[in-house]
Amino acid sequence: MPIARKRSPSGQSSAPPPAVRAQALVIAARRIVDADGLEALTMRRLADALKLQLPAIYRVFTNKQALLDELAEAILAEALPDGHGDHWTEEVALLAGQLRTALLAQRDGARIVGGSYASKRNTLTYADRLVGIMRQAGLDGTAALWATSTVFCYVLGEALEQQGQSAGALDRLDSAAGREAYPQLFATPVEAIVNFDDRFEFGLDLILDGLRHRVG
Repeated sequence: MPIARKRSPSGQSSAPPPAVRAQALVIAARRIVDADGLEALTMRRLADALKLQLPAIYRVFTNKQALLDELAEAILAEALPDGHGDHWTEEVALLAGQLRTALLAQRDGARIVGGSYASKRNTLTYADRLVGIMRQAGLDGTAALWATSTVFCYVLGEALEQQGQSAGALDRLDSAAGREAYPQLFATPVEAIVNFDDRFEFGLDLILDGLRHRVG
């Protein structure tokens, strides 16, 4: 999708504003990642997709990491729910679930967000809301910050593993040799390890139980 260019009153075409250009680049970059994975995203391929010269890309994003930071920002924009829960635990669960949904909606979304530490608006807005909930629950400043980090990293890790799951991984694990070498592991219903939805809810409940005890 080429980036639309404005025309000046004299009829000469002019470049669109930087914010418009950045948004178009982010949309195109996300399409490339969705189609072929994060490794396929290069500045050259992005320029080709938008029929631009490579220097035009670098005028908006100085390097690939700057582009990835903006992709992370776009993903986190989708992690901010409109509603509120009736209790602080429901608020935490709502934010955690929305973050997970946003990460899984974008191919390699967890890798993109996990590899970005940019202090941008949506990142800070998400963190600010979660910290605020922790403080309202009764945690002090440091504990509220670390509780927020715990929830965020848990969601990120779960999404990262789910998106990185390879086909047939469980079949390779579930072998006679494996059962003999790892008896404790195979004494459990090991196939449940890839039941990512229920596993996510279980882990989140463990975190919430710990937080309830902390503020109790």
